[in-house]
Amino acid sequence: MHKKNILLCGGGTGGHYYPLMAIKKELESKSNFNFSFVGSKKGIENTRIKNEKIKYKLLEISGVNRKISIKSFLDNIKVLFNVFIGLFVVARFFKKQKPDLVVSTGGYSSFLPLQMARLFKIPYVLHEQNSYPGLVTKMFSANAKVVFLGFENAKNHLNKSNTIFSGNPVLISNFEPLVLNFKQNLKTLLVFGGSQGSRFLNDKIANLIQSNKLSFLNVVWIVGKDNYQSYKHLKNNNVIIYDYCNQMSSIYKEVDIVVSRSGAMTISELINFKIPSIMVPFKYSSENHQLFNAKFLQNSLCSNLIEEDNFSEKTFLVTLKNMIKNQRILDSMKSNFNNITTPNSLNIISTFIVEEKYAL
Repeated sequence: MHKKNILLCGGGTGGHYYPLMAIKKELESKSNFNFSFVGSKKGIENTRIKNEKIKYKLLEISGVNRKISIKSFLDNIKVLFNVFIGLFVVARFFKKQKPDLVVSTGGYSSFLPLQMARLFKIPYVLHEQNSYPGLVTKMFSANAKVVFLGFENAKNHLNKSNTIFSGNPVLISNFEPLVLNFKQNLKTLLVFGGSQGSRFLNDKIANLIQSNKLSFLNVVWIVGKDNYQSYKHLKNNNVIIYDYCNQMSSIYKEVDIVVSRSGAMTISELINFKIPSIMVPFKYSSENHQLFNAKFLQNSLCSNLIEEDNFSEKTFLVTLKNMIKNQRILDSMKSNFNNITTPNSLNIISTFIVEEKYAL
């Protein structure tokens, strides 16, 4: 029997791309497939997919600009043009790769390959990372063989779909322990804004460091590659600044609390490593899904939530100090992670694909 072909799609951000690569890695360990990939030139996959040594096609496509302005209107006209061109590019790629199954983790770069799968009647499965399903998931879920859910409550928004609660696949790398070399015996805060960094969080943290208001703890600050030059001068004995870090598993083991955006994969990583946090959702996230994600952790008593519009230096510092200076609160939050159901995500997804024989 010849090897079957699986086409992977999902990217734009690490929250879509890394779960997809985790699924690929798990499928490789269980069976023998030919993999291919469709993504975006503007996404994180542009610098990562070549390392997977598979056939791939990167499209000149980006997400819809949701802001209301003339620039947004013009940007979206360009998006529509690129979608039209992309249809032909993806169609040719499909004819070459002849996929037996399409596996998607969502994001704007999944739209065209899923549309092509539906057109060519190729079976597909989806994985929705967020507690509130994204637009691509809602558009294609009804015809999917199954929609795997990162959060169980997402099924409430997908009533006409076959869903399985799988949790979110976390791509954990085995790195050597990280030595941070802080000189003072203080608790350690990790600040980051997702794979591309957050200008909002960066500016807030920069102001606090410059005014010496975070001197009561150590800070590991991941600012994003495009932002490093603007903030690197703020590093000191208690502040380590990275542009990007591919050793998150090692960093998580060294920190006491996290301040971050609330992308689905960040939530899953915090659950996996049981780290208390302060979530600051990106208010322009699609379908406002980051707010729903953050509320999930807050309602589980594992995190505090501060929305952007309610964020102030005073509110943030009071919340942070209350957590950092009260070990009982931190211990309670860590303990509450044990009440969150965490299924074996990769095993559930890969077993379904292999045993149900949609790709065999």
